[in-house]
Amino acid sequence: MGERGFLWLLVLAPLLMGSGSRAMMAHAQGPVDTSNERYAHDLVGADASDRLYAARVLHSRLRVALRDARRGAAGSLRQDEALATLDDFETDIAPACLQALRHRNVAAHCTTMLGELEHTDAAPVLESLLAPESGASARLQRKARHALDRIHAAAP
Repeated sequence: MGERGFLWLLVLAPLLMGSGSRAMMAHAQGPVDTSNERYAHDLVGADASDRLYAARVLHSRLRVALRDARRGAAGSLRQDEALATLDDFETDIAPACLQALRHRNVAAHCTTMLGELEHTDAAPVLESLLAPESGASARLQRKARHALDRIHAAAP
């Protein structure tokens, strides 16, 4: 077998042995949905690992949108997109976060996101986390207190 034949064998060996089948199947199923709506759905879903992953992704996207809204030049495309994203978070993600506060593994992320969004509807729920009978951890109570401070500072 010549040098070219050996190279083709190296290229085709993984396919012939079946190691690439998972990657090919994932590609055959179509693109993966990475929309905020999908992550909002996962945030209130039954799978704890999906909830945590969704909370981390949404929190990261929120921080990027907040940064771009603050730093972007007024009227720039970047700032306009960031403001649209923040509006979507306010209407779609904040209600999901309010529902997800009952799950321990995402409560801290959701509390922080609600504070960063300055979501006024979250104030009563966050205040209930501060009550001793809520059973919230000291860390979660600290995050709730910080979120409430941001919400009250933004209130007119």
